[in-house]
Amino acid sequence: MKRVLASDQHAYLQVASILRNQIYYGEIQDRLPSSREIAEAFGLNFKTANKALDILVQEGLVKRVKGKGTFLANPNKTSKTGYHIGLILSDIINPNFALLAEAIQRVGHERGFSIVINTTGGKIETLKTLIDFYLRKGIQAIILQGGSVRDPESIDYVKQITLPIIGDHTHLPHIDDVWIDVRAGAQLAVSHLVEKGGPPIGYVSGSSEEIHRTGRFQGYRDALLSVGVVPDFRYIRCAPPTFAGGYAAVMDLIRTKSCPKGVFFYNLVMALGGISAFLSEGIRVPEDVRVAGCDDSVSVKDMIVPTTTVAFSYEEEARQILFLIERRLTNPSAPPWNIRIAPRLIVRRSSEIVEPKQ
Repeated sequence: MKRVLASDQHAYLQVASILRNQIYYGEIQDRLPSSREIAEAFGLNFKTANKALDILVQEGLVKRVKGKGTFLANPNKTSKTGYHIGLILSDIINPNFALLAEAIQRVGHERGFSIVINTTGGKIETLKTLIDFYLRKGIQAIILQGGSVRDPESIDYVKQITLPIIGDHTHLPHIDDVWIDVRAGAQLAVSHLVEKGGPPIGYVSGSSEEIHRTGRFQGYRDALLSVGVVPDFRYIRCAPPTFAGGYAAVMDLIRTKSCPKGVFFYNLVMALGGISAFLSEGIRVPEDVRVAGCDDSVSVKDMIVPTTTVAFSYEEEARQILFLIERRLTNPSAPPWNIRIAPRLIVRRSSEIVEPKQ
């Protein structure tokens, strides 16, 4: 029976991730399936399956033995459980961060980890206080969410920390990092909106960073430039990453007569606020304006209009972060790794006009 991947996007990365987890949880003890067996199991071609194995070879998890197959590089190495881990977030208001924290707690408890969760509020003083607290309390490793280390002072400070650090979307070259490819996800969503209704397409950001530095804006820009359209800042707004923020941003677009044919939102909660604003002004979704978000944090049953979005697996993100923690604690001198989480587009009614049946 063939296994089904989340999407056709970056299939080799998804397969590498599945195999990595099987190694991590002891489901693969010695020899890995061959490239042909992997291809058959996932309905892929041989080249794609082989590329997935190449990633694991490059990571040092497995080794190829000529004429025999692919084997674990350290088959007798057992994982230690019971680690005490600190998770530092910039805030917990953003639903993405709350869902990530929940997934890390759940997966961590499966492994016997204890997880301490704190937020910095974006303040370097709070970050320093937390690190000092972790050192005194015997925390063995830190998971650092990217929003808490964006300014030069906090980045310089992180370089001095002696505890092992695993980043979540930090993009710091000196530490291990797991990152959700929001740029590719944003490009998927905005390309879909362009295809369904054409430009202009607006963007409502909920990030505290400078907008041009964010992956979502870069993906938004990539999608527009691919069809020869330059981003027009008349259709771009920044607001808090909340329902009220999305609502206020759309009301401002409407008030300034800058309402585009489609709007891409920083997250799904903001998209729901934006949809409420459109509907309150008699603007129909998707007939008059198409909408997409960027996460899957809200149940469809709680949506006024089922909303198209880019989804990522928080559980996959959590498992990869904890995999890197065990790797770092058992092999402190190992070179830093970056693991990318691929996006998938979920198309719902907010971007698709359904023709009535005849």
